[in-house]
Amino acid sequence: MQKMKVTHYPLSSGARAIIVVAFIINIIATLSFAYAYDGSKPSLLIIPGIFLTIFAILLVVLRFRYTLLERYPYLVNLPAFAYRLGIQKNPKTAGMVINRVFTVHALASLYLSVLYLILSTSILQQNGQPTLLEILVLVIVFVVTVFVQYRRIYRSFAVKK
Repeated sequence: MQKMKVTHYPLSSGARAIIVVAFIINIIATLSFAYAYDGSKPSLLIIPGIFLTIFAILLVVLRFRYTLLERYPYLVNLPAFAYRLGIQKNPKTAGMVINRVFTVHALASLYLSVLYLILSTSILQQNGQPTLLEILVLVIVFVVTVFVQYRRIYRSFAVKK
């Protein structure tokens, strides 16, 4: 397999802002969980561990996005993007598109952080369960946002006939 040549760009300021907000939400969620946790169920301690580990993995992937894509291109399997980038064979365009795709991954880290905040604050409620409506609205908003962002990215570099 031929290695794709890609121009490396830093994350956009919007993506960096999203990551900072997600980081702050993670801190608030962890403090909220620590405040609400009464020690009665040690199995609940896995919740912050899972969410913080996933957030850390997303940050590492964002940091090393070009390295991962160049060494392991099958990890990012978006056929339409790969097809269009292959047609254009333009390292600058490929770098910008890849950067924009990974900005959507930054949105995923924000979504994960908000979900963690909802779960950690729901422990304060009497039943300890997040409401279905909160989670359903988050999932719908996230899915719609991801599709809209991918559509915008694709339209920005698609070859016009």
